Amino acid sequence: MTSEPGGNLSRRRLLRLAGAGMGVLAASGVLAACAPPPAKDSGDSAAGSGTGAQGADVPISTLTLALPSSLSSLDVGRESGVLNYLVAVLAQESLLAVDPSGKLGPGLASSWKQPDARTYVYTLRRGVTFTDGTPFTADDVVASIDAIRDPKNGSALGYAYAGVESVKSTGDHEVTIRLKAPDAMFAWTTTAGGLLVSSRAFLTRNRGRIGTAKTLLLGTGPYRITEFAADDHVLLERNDDWWGEKPAVRKLKLSFVPDAGTRLVAMKSGAVDGALSLASDEARGWESSARVTYTGDRSVVSLAFDTAKAPFDDVHVRRAVAHAADREGMVKGILHGRAEVADALPSREMWGDLMPADEVRSGYDAIPALPFDLDAARAELAKSSAKDGFTAELHYPNSGPQLGKAALALASSLKKIGITLNVKEITLEQWVAELGSGKQPLQFLWYFPVTGDPAELADPYLNAAATATDIAHYDNRTVNTALDTAKSATDKDVRARELMKAVQTAGTDLPYLPLWWAQTASAFSKEFVLLDQGPFAFIGPWATRIRKSA
Repeated sequence: MTSEPGGNLSRRRLLRLAGAGMGVLAASGVLAACAPPPAKDSGDSAAGSGTGAQGADVPISTLTLALPSSLSSLDVGRESGVLNYLVAVLAQESLLAVDPSGKLGPGLASSWKQPDARTYVYTLRRGVTFTDGTPFTADDVVASIDAIRDPKNGSALGYAYAGVESVKSTGDHEVTIRLKAPDAMFAWTTTAGGLLVSSRAFLTRNRGRIGTAKTLLLGTGPYRITEFAADDHVLLERNDDWWGEKPAVRKLKLSFVPDAGTRLVAMKSGAVDGALSLASDEARGWESSARVTYTGDRSVVSLAFDTAKAPFDDVHVRRAVAHAADREGMVKGILHGRAEVADALPSREMWGDLMPADEVRSGYDAIPALPFDLDAARAELAKSSAKDGFTAELHYPNSGPQLGKAALALASSLKKIGITLNVKEITLEQWVAELGSGKQPLQFLWYFPVTGDPAELADPYLNAAATATDIAHYDNRTVNTALDTAKSATDKDVRARELMKAVQTAGTDLPYLPLWWAQTASAFSKEFVLLDQGPFAFIGPWATRIRKSA
């Protein structure tokens, strides 16, 4: 929702890569917002997050939280990092929502149906208004999607609607979306990762200026953004006309504090009430003064090799790097065990009910392990076109210090086999801008899933047709065919089989070297508590679940 902050990718999904320890910023399914709490009596049933009224009657006048990186825009179509989503999902909503556990449910659409494989019909919630007082209508949904689809707007989310044939208002409170071909993942596109609704009037009036300090954002969510100072903070105020349960927090300040030491000092001095998207090694320092929660978020950190550029177009070079990467050492030493060595891009848990856990494990066991072994690394390099070694560069975002430490550890190992790896820290904004630009043949892929479906990672990063996010420029006919088949399949077993075939085949080719599946750390003053901290806890209206501690 683009964290361990960072900001998760387009640039499509690349965005979800780094941002908030949760998302953004996603893929054919894309980022999803958490299901809101129980709604007011509006004639529609609401999908709640299970918070009930716990502590809701105890008001919190002001809450200040630190974020690990700054933002230059509030518009996720312009800057789709996870931290951008962290802010935007408090002010804007989508048709469907995902609760903290990953379950798809109602959002601005009180219900939806799929009369055939290519058609989605959404019945909209009644009695909803934007924070400027104007009523929410079906036409606003159409306008919001049209703005994403319009190439003149250059939205980073445009890829998600490439398969859409038409979007129409088919009733006062109904929107129908027709696809060009079946897409098993499309339902997730209308969650927050692929759609945040604004009004037609606002979009028309502010074209090209949305998300700036002057224009801000307009939505229907539980909060309205009242101030945005790029590189410093965002101020939000509760929307008392929101259709859902009134949040306990009235005013929320999100301060951008990139330096880890400064964040901790701010917490100890009482300048902030907590912090989100803490790196695992940093979070340990907060445990004496705050309530720290670690949550498995299904995020993946991986090296991405540009298979179209030397020397990484040589599989032996890629295998040499893989054998030189002490992934277990990174998990134990850098992440203090708050992660798991990754076998593939999608974590095992992402397969959900698509495939039994034992079959997923068996399928992943078939992928070549490539353990840490410098002798094996030297042997692979000797077989390659770069047997005399080479020099490469690896950048990491300042919001991900653990990536920097991993890069330095890798550089130390590579030096022993004749490869020089220059490691450089850059700003999150610079890092996101580089993703998919083709300028760096070796990059980090840092992605936060939001759908609980392995296709979210497999399709955009392994399918050659996904040019917008294909930072590895990987093209394998078997993989492409398997992913295309899975995308159009209506039979769950066929989807699962084809997706696993694609993941296994790509695992042998090694366009990506998965390093670890991580956890997200958040810290709150012991005066406050965030309810329902599941793997998708921060990619919906998360602030509505903050309460005073008992």
